[in-house]
Amino acid sequence: MKITIGKEELAQGVQTIQSALSSRTTLPILLNFLIETEGGKVKVVSTDLEMGVKHFLKADIESDGSITIPAKKFADILHSLPDAEEVEMAVDAGGKVSLKCGRSRFGMVGALKSEYPVLPDFNKAAAFELPAVLIGEMIKKTIFAASSDETRHVLNGVFWSAKKGTLEMVSTDGRRLAVMAKKIIPNDKEFSVIVPTKVLTEFLRLLGVLGIEEGSEEKILLAVTENQITFQLKGTTLLSRLVGGSFPNYEQVIPTKKEVIFMAPTKDLLAVTKRASLCAVDRGGSVKYALKKGLLHVTASSQSNEFAEDLAVEYPGADFSVAFNPQFVVDALKHIDTDKTVVAMTSPINPALFEPEAGEGDYRFVVMPMRQ
Repeated sequence: MKITIGKEELAQGVQTIQSALSSRTTLPILLNFLIETEGGKVKVVSTDLEMGVKHFLKADIESDGSITIPAKKFADILHSLPDAEEVEMAVDAGGKVSLKCGRSRFGMVGALKSEYPVLPDFNKAAAFELPAVLIGEMIKKTIFAASSDETRHVLNGVFWSAKKGTLEMVSTDGRRLAVMAKKIIPNDKEFSVIVPTKVLTEFLRLLGVLGIEEGSEEKILLAVTENQITFQLKGTTLLSRLVGGSFPNYEQVIPTKKEVIFMAPTKDLLAVTKRASLCAVDRGGSVKYALKKGLLHVTASSQSNEFAEDLAVEYPGADFSVAFNPQFVVDALKHIDTDKTVVAMTSPINPALFEPEAGEGDYRFVVMPMRQ
C-alpha cells in the first residue's frame, strides 16, 4: 500500500476511531487500528469487539493494500508532525510501515489485516433516516441517568422503544429516571432495545467532531437488528452490540397523581440547588425543599457547614417538605430548556416528577426523595 494524505485529514480520522480501541484487553491486536484502501478512499477501522467504528478518508492512492498499526504510538507520531503538510505512507510486504512528512521519517511494524476482527457490513436496505441533531438531543436528555454499576447491566444503557411512529428513550439507575419521546420514526419500524452508553457517548462526540450542531439538517442512517445497532453519519459508521436482558417496567415509576405541585424559574431553582449542594455532606448528603404558600425554603447542612435560601415560587398549597440528592436534581434541571420547571409530588417518600412548563417539552425526569 502507498498513499499520500493530508496530516489533518489523517489525524482527524485516527481521532474519530480512537474511542472504540480497547484499553483493557487480552488480545494485543485490539490495541491496533486497521487502515486499508477501499473504493478509491482510505478506510480506518477500530473495535473492542463490543463496539466498532469505520471512517473514510480522502487520499491519493498510488497502490492498494491494508495493515493494522498500534494506535497510540501512531497518534503520538501524527501529533508530532508539522501542520499543513502531507504524509506519505507506505507498507511493504513484510508489514513495515514507513511515514514521510516534510523532513521527518518514521518506521514502525504493523500486523496483517488477517489477524484483525472483521466488522459486519452496514445493511443500508434495512436502515432508515433520522435527524442527527434531534437524536443527539434525546441522548443528552437521557444518558446521564443511566447506571454505571456493572452488576446491573440492563441499566448500563438507554432503552429505545419504537412503535407507531414514536421513538422513546429511557434511562434509570434505580434512584432517578429520564424519559423523552419524539414522533420521528417510520410507522413500520418497531423495536425495543437497550443501547450501551458507550456507543451513545461516542455518537455525541462524533457530532462534535463533525461540527453538527443545532440548526443542522444532517441526517443519520440507523439500522437495528436483534443484537446490534448501527449508525451511519457522513463518512463514519458506528456499530455496537446491544445490552442483553429486559429493561425494568419504568412506566410504573412515573408519577400519575400530582397532589403537591409547584412551579419555579428553572435557572433560579438550579442555582439555589447548586449552592445548597456545597453544604450537603459529600456523596449521600441531601438538600431539603420546604414549601409554603408562594415560597420554597431551601436548606442543607453538614457538621461544618449550613445553607438556607428562600425562592419565590408558584405554590398555593399547604406546607410540605421533601429532601433530595442535590446532584440528581441538578442533573435534571440542567436538561430542562424552558424558563420554568414544574415539580409534582404526592408524598415526601414517593417519586417526584420534574418537567418543563406545560406543553413546552416531551421529556420528563423522575427523582426519588431521600430520608429527611
